[in-house]
Amino acid sequence: MKNWAGNLVFHPKKILNPKSTEEALSMVKEHLAAKKTIRMRGTGHSWTGLNATDDSFLHLDDMQGLIDVNATDQLITAKAGTKLALFGEEAFKHQLALPNQGDINHQSIAGAFSTGTHGTGITLQSMSNQLRNITMVTGTGEILNIDGRKNSDLLNAVGVSFGSVGLITEATLKMIPAYKLKVESFAENMKVSLEKYKARLQDNRHLEMFYFPVGDWSMVKMMNLTEEKESAPSKLKEVGDIVLENWLFEGLNILAHKTNSYKGLDTFMRKFVGHEVFVDWSHRAFPSSRNIRFMEMEYNLPVEKFEEVFEELKASIKKHDFQTLFPIEIRFVKGDELWLSPAHKRDSVYFAIHSYIQQDFKPYFDEMQRIFKRHGGRPHWGKWHSLTHDDLESVYPKWHDFIKLRSEFDPHGVWLNDHLRSLFYKRK
Repeated sequence: MKNWAGNLVFHPKKILNPKSTEEALSMVKEHLAAKKTIRMRGTGHSWTGLNATDDSFLHLDDMQGLIDVNATDQLITAKAGTKLALFGEEAFKHQLALPNQGDINHQSIAGAFSTGTHGTGITLQSMSNQLRNITMVTGTGEILNIDGRKNSDLLNAVGVSFGSVGLITEATLKMIPAYKLKVESFAENMKVSLEKYKARLQDNRHLEMFYFPVGDWSMVKMMNLTEEKESAPSKLKEVGDIVLENWLFEGLNILAHKTNSYKGLDTFMRKFVGHEVFVDWSHRAFPSSRNIRFMEMEYNLPVEKFEEVFEELKASIKKHDFQTLFPIEIRFVKGDELWLSPAHKRDSVYFAIHSYIQQDFKPYFDEMQRIFKRHGGRPHWGKWHSLTHDDLESVYPKWHDFIKLRSEFDPHGVWLNDHLRSLFYKRK
């Protein structure tokens, strides 16, 4: 089996696909008795070894859809395998929406929330903060219901736990009334983006910057609430987006990789980035089509470190002559109380580093990671990183508390694999 990017290949002995919490519980009990382990995936849209296993591999593809809608309290309970694309459309039927989300909607609800997936907007928290209740099967072979109103500490502890505490089978999320977004994007020199980002951060509900280091330019994306009529569907635009953002972009990356002509191709590529504006309902406005395969690493830093860290990244790229047509994606998120959220107790900036799948990403990623580590960076749990226990305990105040709690819920390590053991235990 492979993950989405194809950088992980593993060979599980058994595939599990429960259709209910009770069926999942029975599977866990069988594995406990046989002293076997289980790893699960949402859609495999992770670059780390979270999913990899040579034992049993579990997915929730047969657990899709809404379970209950409380319109008065704006709460939706869904099966944990529900893909975000389906969840958004189903919620919209009840005129409800998530306050924020990222630009990919292929992930399952459980996968997205338990890895700390986020969008952008300095007044908005990561998607995990919408959790109000969860139902999970623990490593002790029990069904645990966590009500955030009665036990907020426990929900904060396990809300971001990337499948290491138990298998989430149901989740209740806090919603808001459905809303439309006006999306504006354009290219400009990065110097201008840096001069204007503080004002834009305050003036816009969402701000995102894509920095293209070879040409030192930025594609800026801003989104704001609007009552304007949604833009008319355009097949031409839809096809154009697919061609430009995927086929053309992949073709340029293949050519750049073979010819090493990154500068000229970056200049050519910029010509296709126009000034675009459109309006749509939020669950349709957030996601973008992403078909081209790439490697990704993403780190969270305190927002006040943004300019300092950015200049170090830029200088290092120039010093080492790293060549890529992929941008560095820059997003902003409000801090939260979730124990293992990268935004734990700090308003944050996220830097996402990308590399075309055919390139050797390691030298580039390793150097960028060294910079992030120097500034107290915390990795996105689903994106590539090479940190271990000692690195993580220094940047997460609740790290040891989490490990203790995790061991109580999974004393036999049914949910662990080699990657997770490297995170939770010191090397001997």
